[in-house]
Amino acid sequence: MTFKTAKMVVLTIAVLLFSASSLYSYNRDLNVVRYVSATIKAVGWASSELEMEVLKFDHALTSLAAGTQNERHVQLRFELLWSRIDTLLEGEESRPVREQSGVREMLLDLRQRLVEWDPKIYGLTMDDRQGILELKRELSSYRQLAREINVNSFSGEKVWQQLDIIGDVRQRSTIYLAGLLLSGGLMLWLVIRENRRNRYLAYHDMLTGLPNRINFYQMMERTLALAARERRYLAIHMVDLNGFKAVNDSLGHEVGDRVLKVVASRLCVMLERLDHVARLGGDEFVVVQFFDDREEAARSSARVLQALSGEIRLPDGCLTPQASIGTSLYPDHGTTMAELLSHADTAMYYAKHDPKFSSRVFEPDMDEQRLRSQKLAVALQLAIENDELTLVYQPIFRLDGGHIESLEALLRWHSPEHGHIGPLEIIAVAEHHGLAHLLNQWVLLTACRQLQHWHGRGFDWLKVNVNISPEIFMSGELGCTVAATLQRTGLPASALVLEITEDTSLWDTASSVDNLTALRQLGVEIALDDFGTGYSSFSHLRQLPVNKLKIDKSFVSDLSTDKRAVDLVHTIIRLADSLEMEVTAEGIEEPEQQQRLQQLGCQLGQGYLLARPMPAEQVAGWLEKDLRRYSPAG
Repeated sequence: MTFKTAKMVVLTIAVLLFSASSLYSYNRDLNVVRYVSATIKAVGWASSELEMEVLKFDHALTSLAAGTQNERHVQLRFELLWSRIDTLLEGEESRPVREQSGVREMLLDLRQRLVEWDPKIYGLTMDDRQGILELKRELSSYRQLAREINVNSFSGEKVWQQLDIIGDVRQRSTIYLAGLLLSGGLMLWLVIRENRRNRYLAYHDMLTGLPNRINFYQMMERTLALAARERRYLAIHMVDLNGFKAVNDSLGHEVGDRVLKVVASRLCVMLERLDHVARLGGDEFVVVQFFDDREEAARSSARVLQALSGEIRLPDGCLTPQASIGTSLYPDHGTTMAELLSHADTAMYYAKHDPKFSSRVFEPDMDEQRLRSQKLAVALQLAIENDELTLVYQPIFRLDGGHIESLEALLRWHSPEHGHIGPLEIIAVAEHHGLAHLLNQWVLLTACRQLQHWHGRGFDWLKVNVNISPEIFMSGELGCTVAATLQRTGLPASALVLEITEDTSLWDTASSVDNLTALRQLGVEIALDDFGTGYSSFSHLRQLPVNKLKIDKSFVSDLSTDKRAVDLVHTIIRLADSLEMEVTAEGIEEPEQQQRLQQLGCQLGQGYLLARPMPAEQVAGWLEKDLRRYSPAG
């Protein structure tokens, strides 16, 4: 039995016990009222009957003397009076009246007198006027006593006390009843309220107030039935926050809770009347929307992304949530809840690990791709442990002098089972299956060891660029990992350039600054990779202690054909100059591109026109072919 169930049982028992005790007390008081009332009625009736019988007997004597009644009528009244006296003296119902002061003595005395009158009554005739008057004279004192007893029964002090008791008991009974109704109603309200609260907690997320997984499943059944009945489309969006675990680890759960509340609020704002949103757990949300048009339903994920965009203000800075959304459509991708949720989750998986898209709509071949990802994860872990991955190195040149600035380490993997695996797929598999940290450590250690080897060959001016996964960056462990790697390999920190993507630093400005500052204090250089493809603001860029900006190759490829691309690259270079940062242009493949970059003042360049990536064992021989060109001295 759970604590909530036990609490409900205790409350219910308390209500029942209280109700039973209150009803018992109320019923007991009513019995007292009934008893006292019955006692007063019995006393009043008995005393009235006594006086009445005495008066009737006296009236019978008067009628006999007047000749209006005969002797038999007097005898009848005499017998009735005698029987009444016997009843008052012996009957249980008459006990209250004879227990009054002086009543029993008076009744005994009257019965004794009736015994004495008996011969006279049965020998009395209407002509015996003297005998009749004598009986009336003797009876008059008893008539007066009967009158006094009757009056005292209704107006004596004891009667008033009894009436006071009745009033008091009735008042207390009314209070008991009111207390019973009020307290019982209150306790019943508490039970109902507790039951409703427990039901709410059972079906809602305590942090965000959104429906939880159980509640959502029930709502989903009703929603599917409604969509089928009205022949409408449904868009089921699985929403997952990128790097949320790192936010919790680096900034604390209080900040993480704040992010979840804001995200939940933003999702609720965008809902229509029949739409639903729920939190399935952790940083995973699901949104269900109704649409009349298939194309509109397929495009709806953009609205969800837009609803989540925008900075979240924190005490120590701002944080911009990044989300991945997978969408499945009813009835195109399934007609049951299990199918739709599974397909939306599959689409979300691909959105999360495709750098080109933040949202994806389910496609039939995604299931096969996901199965491949699971197999690749197993193979990748073995490849890392067995040192089966390789790094190739692409030079980065100074465009004005032609000598090499550094070598960027690029990941390669040729699996015996799966063949050649692209670096983007490797990274996506590693991040999704929890291997990103292990992979980062391998790449960093391998690249630093290789660079240390080249330094030993006389190329001590060389630097190496290593791409860093967002997961290890936002976890706050990068500084310790880099410091341990440099110490292990003996490589100077100034020879290492870490490349982080623009979006990686957007999660939390304050945390990004702290992490990057710690690395800069080690002497490591920082390059902001793929600049221009994210959503950095100038104020955000100004706060980051980076040394270099790397312009994405999508801008470089259009330099010879698009004037807007030229203007944009020029703006980026001027911006970097104002912030004392060097600019590296990626993807230089044509001489015109190199010339235009040099004209715009770009300091560094990288691309197939200058040099292709090469295995580590070829780098030293390639450099030695023309030391004058590839050495800093020129």
